[in-house]
Amino acid sequence: MPSNTRTLIDQFVEDDQRARDRPLTPDVAFELFAADCVLRARNLSGEEVAQGRIGGGGDGGIDTVHVFLDQELLHADHAIFADDFKASAIRRGVELELVLVQAKRETSFTETAIDKAASSLGRLLDLEQDDDALARYYSRELIAQFRLFRRAWGVLGIRAPSIRVNFTYVTRGDVATAGRAVRAKLDDLTAALERDVFGSNARVELLGSDELWAIASAAPSYDLPLRFREYSTQDSSYVGFVSLRDYFNFICDESGEMRSHLFDWNVRDFQGNNPVNREIKRSLAPEVTDDFWWLNNGVTILCSQAHIAGRRFTLTDVQIVNGMQTSHSLYTAISDRNGPDDSDDRRSILVRVLETEDEDVRDRVIRATNSQTRVPDTSLHATEPLHRQIESYFSGSGWYYDRRKNFYRNAGKPSERIVSIGLLGQATMAIALGRPDAARARPTTLLNSDEEYARIFSTEVPLAVYLWLAQLQRGVDRQLAREAEAFVVSNLRFHVSAYIATQFYGDRIRSPKQLAALASTPPQVTDELVWRALSPIQSLWNNESEELEWPYDRVSKSQTFADKVIELALSDAAADDCDAGVPSGRGC
Repeated sequence: MPSNTRTLIDQFVEDDQRARDRPLTPDVAFELFAADCVLRARNLSGEEVAQGRIGGGGDGGIDTVHVFLDQELLHADHAIFADDFKASAIRRGVELELVLVQAKRETSFTETAIDKAASSLGRLLDLEQDDDALARYYSRELIAQFRLFRRAWGVLGIRAPSIRVNFTYVTRGDVATAGRAVRAKLDDLTAALERDVFGSNARVELLGSDELWAIASAAPSYDLPLRFREYSTQDSSYVGFVSLRDYFNFICDESGEMRSHLFDWNVRDFQGNNPVNREIKRSLAPEVTDDFWWLNNGVTILCSQAHIAGRRFTLTDVQIVNGMQTSHSLYTAISDRNGPDDSDDRRSILVRVLETEDEDVRDRVIRATNSQTRVPDTSLHATEPLHRQIESYFSGSGWYYDRRKNFYRNAGKPSERIVSIGLLGQATMAIALGRPDAARARPTTLLNSDEEYARIFSTEVPLAVYLWLAQLQRGVDRQLAREAEAFVVSNLRFHVSAYIATQFYGDRIRSPKQLAALASTPPQVTDELVWRALSPIQSLWNNESEELEWPYDRVSKSQTFADKVIELALSDAAADDCDAGVPSGRGC
């Protein structure tokens, strides 16, 4: 019998496909949709979800791989992988999590699919298997993604990490019809994962069309009620006391999960179980007699409107811009004891509410409330006028600058036209500063240097240049995603963009300002253009890896290789001019 929810999730996928400039293959589109649903509570961007996709052959029955450290997505440029990293800098019991998704467009669940993944995981999680041994069976991208987890596992081992492995098998079928043998295989896989990753907790589950529909159709709510015990008001601002029970309910959804989207504008990520947060959790223990607000600075909430009936507020467009550590610690402490108890009724948290739709006011509040303790300065850049100007300029051309993470995604804008601050920074570094190696090597730390940040984001650069850079990089990504191996895409996407831009410009590009003339019209990124760039770059990449005896990803992070790619672009352009009978400064 046809499933209504199957029809509805197919419609979700089709709607996303229609919003793309060039649709993905049906299997790839479903894989990304499934991974997005599995990872929904983690509040990743569409770009972050896609970065975990394996794709192509040799995936071992595993379609996406994501690694989290203390609930934050882990990248290869994280401090734990630095040569001078000392494990003692990480707290004991740090949370390391491996999240795996197997997605099939089929309408049933099969033993064969589970068997294939189980066989692969047995090898991929065996620390005695090196990359060369694994390469006999699996793609380079799958090996690279598991290497990230294996390295973190090894580095953090002496700190007794809390490890979780989650495997989700997703189809368009009905979970209720999964046979006894399939469920037995799930139990076997759970036991195998806990055996292979000693001391870990494993969770293996099925998701079918009903579960996918429930997740996909659950739009995040930004309009929420909050009940105050007492409050004071001045103009459009309010401050008062909220019981711990009421605040806990405010930050939880109907299933008891934390509403992570309420913290989209918070500039500080959750810092995990560090000493400060452990102290917050201790102060929330039921036996503590001190009122919580005596021991904590409270939280700051921004909203566009506050409707008040007695002591009950209904807040519109809620964002908690200060108090992430407090909120996460409170959520964990109360969840660990299975929900609020009597002590949470008698104790309170201090809550400040500011009602405003003024972007300048919002950004000043975010910056001020997060400057009282140490926050990496780059985290606050999103509040600067330049980034608001970029956002406004992009919007005028039907593009969306995501300076507030997932703001436009939650508003239903096309994922291909949403550009994060990080991606724009990488594109600018790769294309306009001639350093695709740096863009590849430091995806999350690129903007941490004040000097590099100033070179990338400057009020002297025309806004049109930033849009042009985003359009070029997105165009390259779109073409590569359809055909190229995922490992090639992740390592060479910025080199391809730099190659193309160099040929467009006709010379080396060392500053974004050089692109002002080119930026007067959108870049035309065609299949032919991208593949004509990728082919010579990939040949050079292979040669460099063989001659230097370096892994491919190390080559792509080398400035020497990046310089050779730029030189190759110029020499290839000169050769094309000669073939066309056009005089070239490089000679024919």
